[in-house]
This record gives sequence, structure tokens and C-alpha cells, in this order.
Amino acid sequence: MSDSHVRDASVCLSFDLDAISFWVGMLGLSSPTYISRGEFAATVATPRILDLLDREGVKSTWFIPGMDADAYPDICKRIRDSGHEIGHHGYAHEVPTNLEEPAERRMIERGLEALDRVLGVTPTGYRSPAADLSPKTTELLVEYGFSYDSSLWGSDYGMYRCRAADVIDTENPVQFGRELDLVEIPLGTIIDFVLLEFVMTPGLLLPANTDIVALGQRWIDDLDFMTEHVPGGTLTGVWHPAAIGRASKLRTVENFIHRAKELDLPFKTMSEAADDWKADH
Repeated sequence: MSDSHVRDASVCLSFDLDAISFWVGMLGLSSPTYISRGEFAATVATPRILDLLDREGVKSTWFIPGMDADAYPDICKRIRDSGHEIGHHGYAHEVPTNLEEPAERRMIERGLEALDRVLGVTPTGYRSPAADLSPKTTELLVEYGFSYDSSLWGSDYGMYRCRAADVIDTENPVQFGRELDLVEIPLGTIIDFVLLEFVMTPGLLLPANTDIVALGQRWIDDLDFMTEHVPGGTLTGVWHPAAIGRASKLRTVENFIHRAKELDLPFKTMSEAADDWKADH
């Protein structure tokens, strides 16, 4: 492994603070049981994660739904005041592909308004609450002044520019749309919620039976692969406090951070990583 690979590569730690918004806004579940799961994410897991990041001296990016910023302003202010980046994550964890353009605009605006009202922050990054985009999302993000998105899967270690107006029709050849001045920081290989959190609703079953030790080792293997084979790569961790904030699970993030430090990899917020990429491209 060459030293230049290590110096060029970097790591982004990101957390989606899906508290009450996920259960109410996306799944339509508002019983005390599901509200309590949202409370755990915001009031127990998030402080625990912030304590870990403080101990390790690393900065991260937090994508916060506006509903959860309104519901838990104090913990969101702690995220901000600890020097972490704040990103847009919808208002009530809405699924963009279910929205007509006026409704998607309103979702973007409500999220922006909440983050400004509660935190005095205007985010430059967006992550879809459902890891999916509507046909108009990328153009809307440019219109509303975002510099990067982190919702797609077109790479695992590399950034690229988002497109608008792809034409996908089974009766005709695919037509790729124009590139936008919007950087995509792809979701990559580190995903936790669908593997670690139990959910059972009509049409959705997440069994949460993943071997956490093996999963944590896989994430470290992904990190090692980047440093060995992908010069200039960026590995983005995508974690959710509700899923990763329990003891044995959070240890995987701690081990991941320790391995990145052993490899002498810099930790960047996602806006820093996007700015660095744009400067080189």
C-alpha cells in the first residue's frame, strides 16, 4: 500500500437523525411504542454518538429532518455547537418519489425553514429521506442552492456530478440527461438501518438479525480496500442513531474510526469533501 493512496483518500462519517419523523412521516405509525423509538434515537443514542465523536476528536455530518429539529432543538443545537455539519433530510421524512413537484418543493422549503428557525443553519447538502429521488429532485436542489446530494449509489468510493432529465423507456435506448453543478457523494457500502433495526409493518419486514461483529469487520474491510486500491477515494459511513446507538452496535463505529486513524486517513465533513472534489474537477 503506497502512502500516497492513504494521503489522498478520506472518510466521511454521516448520521441520519430519523427520530419521530421516520415513524410518523414515512410509515404512518404514531402509537406510543413508535414515538418512544424516535425518542431513543434523539435523547439517548444521539448524545451517546456525540460523546464518542468528541472523545475521538472527529467531525461528521448530520442529516436532520425538520420535524425532528422542531421536536428536539436542544440535541440538534448540541450537534451544531460541537462543530458537526448539518444537512437537509426532508421535513417529515417524506418519500420524494411519492410527491408531485409542488409538494416536493414544499418539503424542501419546510426543511430549510425548520433548520434556519431552530439552528440558524442553511444547509448545503441534501440526503433523501428514502434514499431515492424524484425525476425533478436534482434540478430542485440546484434551484434551492444545494452544492451536493448524498442519496444515490453510482459509486462506492468516488464522487460525480448529478444529472437531470434522464429518459428511461423500455421501448427506446436510454438517454442520459445533462450534468448539473451538483456533486453526488454516493451512499457507498456502509448502511445500518435496514440490517440492524427491527421493523414490521404491512409490506415491510426488517428482521434485524445481522451479525454485528461481522458487519463491523466488513466496514473495516471496505476501508482497507479503499486505501489499497482507490487513490483519492472517499468512503462515506451512513448511520442512524436509532440503529447504531446501542452499545455493541456503536462499538462498530468506534472500531471503524480507530482503523481509519491507523491508516492516517483524514476525516472530512461532507461539504468539505464535496468542495475538495469540485476543486479537482
